[in-house]
Order: sequence, then structure tokens, then C-alpha cells
Amino acid sequence: MKKITAYVNTVRVHWLVEELQAIGVAEIMVTEFFVPRSQISRLELVCADDAVEDVRRVIHKIGTNGGRPDHYLEVKDFGSNEPSHFLLGRSVSRLEG
Repeated sequence: MKKITAYVNTVRVHWLVEELQAIGVAEIMVTEFFVPRSQISRLELVCADDAVEDVRRVIHKIGTNGGRPDHYLEVKDFGSNEPSHFLLGRSVSRLEG
């Protein structure tokens, strides 16, 4: 299993979540950050090893506007001893004080 964290433009999140669900991603956590002249959303999801390339392709296709690099993707191993879902209510950023 892999945990994928992606940062994309908030405007594109709705379409991105729909496309990820269409390829079988069942659970996606989205956190939005707003600062002057920037709206960034962080998506976190867990998928099978063989689905990583499909997820990467969807994030690159839907999560960008075609300009300068405007998204970031990180893939990490997700161990079997970790929960298969995201714990709601946990702090995920310094902004959530």
C-alpha cells in the first residue's frame, strides 16, 4: 500500500476527487489552505501499489492548469500496522491550532 499526498489548486479539487473516485479511490481527505493570492488544497489518500501510476496520472491531468508547475505529489509506503483510513479530528497543520 502507498500513501499519496498531493498539493493542488483548490479550484480543481472537485473534479479531481470525482476522477479519483472513478478509478477506485474510496477515501480521500482534503484540507484547504487560503493565503493572499493562493488557494491550495492538500489531498491524502491510500491506494494499492499498482494504482499509484493511475492516481499520479489523474492528479497531473486534472490537478493542474497547464501553467508553471502548480502541483506537488509525494508517494510513501503505508505499512500494514497503520489504519487503512484517516483519523478524523486530528491536527494536520500548524494553522489548525
